[in-house]
Amino acid sequence: MNRTRLTTFVVVVAGLSLVVLWAAISGAPAKSGAQASNLPSSSLTLTGKTLDGKRYDLTKYRGRIVVVNFFASWCPSCMKEAADLTAFAKDHPEVAFVGVDIQDTSAKGRNWVMRYGVPFPIVFDQEGTIASQWGVIGIPATFFLDKYGVERAHITGPSTRSGFEEQLQAVM
Repeated sequence: MNRTRLTTFVVVVAGLSLVVLWAAISGAPAKSGAQASNLPSSSLTLTGKTLDGKRYDLTKYRGRIVVVNFFASWCPSCMKEAADLTAFAKDHPEVAFVGVDIQDTSAKGRNWVMRYGVPFPIVFDQEGTIASQWGVIGIPATFFLDKYGVERAHITGPSTRSGFEEQLQAVM
C-alpha cells in the first residue's frame, strides 16, 4: 500500500470512528452520576426466576417507569445504599422496581430481602449472566428505564435517596 492510500485509509477509519463515537454519546444527556448505556434499547431484557420462585419478565412492565438495581449480599457498597433504595421504592409506588441478586446464594438473597424489608421482586442471577448482558461492570448498579423500556440514566456505585430521586426525574 502506498503512502497516499495509507493516509486515505487512516483518515477514513478515523472519520468513521468519530461518527460512531458521536452517535454513541448523542442520546439524551445524562445527569450527574448517571452514565449512558452501551446497550441498544432492544437488548434491555430481563427474565428469570425470583428468589421466591416466581417467573419475572421485564416486558410485563412496559408502560411504566422501571428501576432495576443489581446488587449482591456480600457487597459492602450495596449494603450502604440498601436502606435508601428500599425507602425510595416505598416512596414511589407508581414506579416498578426489580432487584437482580448476582453471584450470590438464594438463601443470602432471601436474608437480604428480610433484613432490608425490600418491597420489590428480586431476580436471582447466580452466575451473573443477566448482569453481563446489561453491561454491569460494578455493583451496585441502578438503571432507570422510561415507560418504553429505554434506559435514560443509570448509577454505578452506591447512591443515596436524593441521588435516586435525581435520576428518576431524568426519566419522568
